[in-house]
Amino acid sequence: MHTTVNAMRHLDSLRIIAACAVVVLHYSDYFKELPIGRIVGAHVWHFNLFVDLFFVVSGFVIARQYFDDVGDRPAIGRFLWRRIARIYPLHLATLTFYIGIALALSFGMARTDNPARYSFSDLPAQLLLLHAFVGERLTFNFPSWSLSAEMFCYLLFPLIVALTLRRKTLIIAFVALSAFANSVWVATMDTLPWSEWINEGGAFRAVPAFSLGIACSVYRDQIAGWPATRGALILALGAFILFGSWLTPMAALVAVYVIAVLAIQLDCSGRDTLLSTLKLDHLAPLTYSTYMLHMPVATVIITLDSRLVLFASPDAKLILAPVSIIVLGIASVLSYRYFETPARRYLTDLYDRRFAPAVAAPPAVVAPITQREIA
Repeated sequence: MHTTVNAMRHLDSLRIIAACAVVVLHYSDYFKELPIGRIVGAHVWHFNLFVDLFFVVSGFVIARQYFDDVGDRPAIGRFLWRRIARIYPLHLATLTFYIGIALALSFGMARTDNPARYSFSDLPAQLLLLHAFVGERLTFNFPSWSLSAEMFCYLLFPLIVALTLRRKTLIIAFVALSAFANSVWVATMDTLPWSEWINEGGAFRAVPAFSLGIACSVYRDQIAGWPATRGALILALGAFILFGSWLTPMAALVAVYVIAVLAIQLDCSGRDTLLSTLKLDHLAPLTYSTYMLHMPVATVIITLDSRLVLFASPDAKLILAPVSIIVLGIASVLSYRYFETPARRYLTDLYDRRFAPAVAAPPAVVAPITQREIA
């Protein structure tokens, strides 16, 4: 049976799984002096590539919602503002939190083992969402580099749509050429594999994944007709989680792309699987807040509390991991309900009131977008 309204069950489930995987990756680093921390850290490095899953899903969702609505300058302006309204408030809030810590460090009110993380010289790039281009290093709330990469993709989106409207197959060429260009750069400049680009080049790392998502949206009717094995997605996802650390970075990236396309195929064809029946998609709206808040929570709970006498023993510090996860869950719900959603609505309404004569906002599309927007 084909679904018509809830067409994102598998992708939404993957989003929250991916966010949790990133949390595991980053939290394991806090316990690297312990045997269990070293074991976990050695086997989850590939979880960083779940960010590329976000890029694919973002391209797919954005294309579904906006492909026919970026045809002129007013519409493009509204599209970009809506994206800023979704991602920027929480970025600014978490950045402000770390600026406070940086000021405390500057005045000798606190100490840190990683002072480079609080470099004020990186603030302009952070504030302008340019830190996936010119970020000096991973600073402040460092997972936010992906927001900079996303914003670059949003700026490219109207151009990609214009190319695709001229000839549908050009989107396939764009996916291939963007991946090829990254590979050529790696070969000629002797850099890290582009699957590892973050603060320098992270924006270009996102382009093949984002455009792949767009391509899947453009060809979703054809994709829906592909033969599919119900267990393929679960098998691929489970194999990647358990054994992905054995792969090379580029092979792991390809595996993430395959997982994303398998989920898209299932959603396009309306099939149910074990993953969709788990109802994890109901947690998908918390993906962005979980992703953006997990490091501030760790800073407060793990970094600060581990310096208390109670946790002077490294083994005792392990209790802070589950505590952080519980606090993160609560903080994510509160952030989504009482900060992100009101801020997005306020900023969107503000823009619409100012520019309503130039571009009308169809009220029917507002509700689905609030449940599907990716950061």
